[in-house]
Amino acid sequence: MDNVIQIGNTQRGFTRMDNSIMESLAAVDLPAREFRVLMAVARQTIGYQVETKRLSADDLGKLTNMRRDVVSKAISHLLERRIMFRVGGSRGELGISPVSEWTFYDQKQNSLNETKSSHSAQIVSLRQDASETKTATCFLYTKKTTLPSEEIVTPPVKGKSEAKAKSRKPSSAGFGLTHMLADNPHAIPDQLLQDWIALRKQKRAALSATVWTALNAELHKCVAAGISAETAMTEALVAGWQGFKVDWIIKRLTNDGRMPAGKPAAPDFHSGDTSWAEDLGDL
Repeated sequence: MDNVIQIGNTQRGFTRMDNSIMESLAAVDLPAREFRVLMAVARQTIGYQVETKRLSADDLGKLTNMRRDVVSKAISHLLERRIMFRVGGSRGELGISPVSEWTFYDQKQNSLNETKSSHSAQIVSLRQDASETKTATCFLYTKKTTLPSEEIVTPPVKGKSEAKAKSRKPSSAGFGLTHMLADNPHAIPDQLLQDWIALRKQKRAALSATVWTALNAELHKCVAAGISAETAMTEALVAGWQGFKVDWIIKRLTNDGRMPAGKPAAPDFHSGDTSWAEDLGDL
């Protein structure tokens, strides 16, 4: 046949792909964006005859022509379904899992309901009509460990204790790292977000969509002041702040002589205005 190209002696190069992986790629049920990320990882690992390779969301974004936050969500879902694995922490090397471990179809939990307060308007849920409970925990698959991607929400209490359960404040435990990555306009690295969640947990501060929205508003002000969102988050974590105002970050960088040149100076903290020192409360 004229349209069959022989690759034996070609100078263009080619990738040797295991037959079982090729057959599985044709059968697996994946959204187009996740499939593009999967193929990019396969090219960078199998194509170079290595099991794993360190590939950041930015690297895969360039290979797939997609935004970093879209790539991050795709990676999380592929790890959850065990189609890919990661060696090490959130920035570890990525690889293609053995076909026997793949989840070919996304599992849906119809018996579980999503609360309106658990998501902001811009969040795309990885599972439709389902929130995580003790019987439906989302896992990020790695070679060494299996890590829960979110905190567990206790199912509603039935019977006599039902009225008592209704009188309690609504729990915000359903909001976690997966939701933050899904609505991450400033592309904050995964590890920084995990550290911030751990800090709030240590200080017993609630985490919700409202808190996350307020934090992004302050990060937007930091960017407008010439301070990157990643720098602002890092400074807040080093200072041990569960939340912060843009003025706090400007003062900290100015006092240390690290404020970017040509940017707004720190506010007058000796004036009568003491709003910068107000406790953020839930923020």
